[in-house]
This record gives sequence, structure tokens and C-alpha cells, in this order.
Amino acid sequence: SQTLSEYFYVVDEDDNVIGKATREECHSNPRLIHRSVYVFLANRKGEIFIQRRSLKKDLYPGFYTASATGHVDYGEDYDEAARRELREELGVDAPLYKLGKVKSFSETEREISMLYICRYDGPIKFDRKEITEGLFMKMEDIKRSLRTGEKKFAYGFKVAFKEFSKKIKDEAPQ
Repeated sequence: SQTLSEYFYVVDEDDNVIGKATREECHSNPRLIHRSVYVFLANRKGEIFIQRRSLKKDLYPGFYTASATGHVDYGEDYDEAARRELREELGVDAPLYKLGKVKSFSETEREISMLYICRYDGPIKFDRKEITEGLFMKMEDIKRSLRTGEKKFAYGFKVAFKEFSKKIKDEAPQ
């Protein structure tokens, strides 16, 4: 498609901005660290909405991932990116709570991701171009699925979910 290239911030390992690059450059050069967001949408039963990525996606087509995910575009901050992705992917406009950052470095891609939780029980209207299906899963079912490999999860999600689980445990009332 002849769309204008998306630009991302290029950051160092401490998340300081050191430049900018196109999406294509970031995804073809694993040395370029860029920013992304992971939103975990939880219903009142404590289940997490998991989406299955469209088969048309260039990265991890058909894999499962967090409720809403995406890159931080050049010119926006983490919070703006998280709100935008939640709206675009799930049609949801609800308060987001920041849980902190995680580094997701693989051979193919290096990202620093901000994690968010969104507590929400309203309607979800997911974008069928982005997402093939979505479902609510209990935390322990996600953990089991990650162990057994019964669902294919994107690499970044595995890293983000591990950190998310820790943060949720830390914040749970004793």
C-alpha cells in the first residue's frame, strides 16, 4: 500500500530518545529499539481479554496477544498510544492505569513496552481488519496455555504477560 511511512522513536536501552526511523527500518534492523504499548483489559471477574491477530499482519499473523497492542508513533507518548490502540482495536474508551515498562528483545525486534490495565465491563467492538477473534480468559488459563503451547502467543506478549502477572500480584490486596 502507498501509505505514508509510519515513524517511530528510536530509543536507547534506558528509553531515551536518540532518533526516529520508519516502521520498516525498525522491523528490518533489530538494533533499532522502539516503543510499544500493551493494554490488558480485565472484566469484573478478573478475566483478561485476549485478541487473535489478523492473518494479514506482517508480524505474528494469527497469534494471540494482549487486549490491545501497538507501537508508539513519533510525536505521541505512551499514554496517547495506549488510548489510541484501545479505541482503534476494541472500540473502547476507558481509564487506563500504567503498570510500568518491560523490555522485549528478540532476534528480530527490540521494543520497550509500557504495560497498562483497563478495568472494563462494557461492549467490545473489535476491528475485524486487525483482529480475527477475541475472548476473555482467566489468568491461570493464559498461564497454562503459555506452558502447553495450545495457543500461539506473540513473543512480546509472553514477556509482557510475565511482567503483568507480577505487577498484578504485587498490587492485589493481601
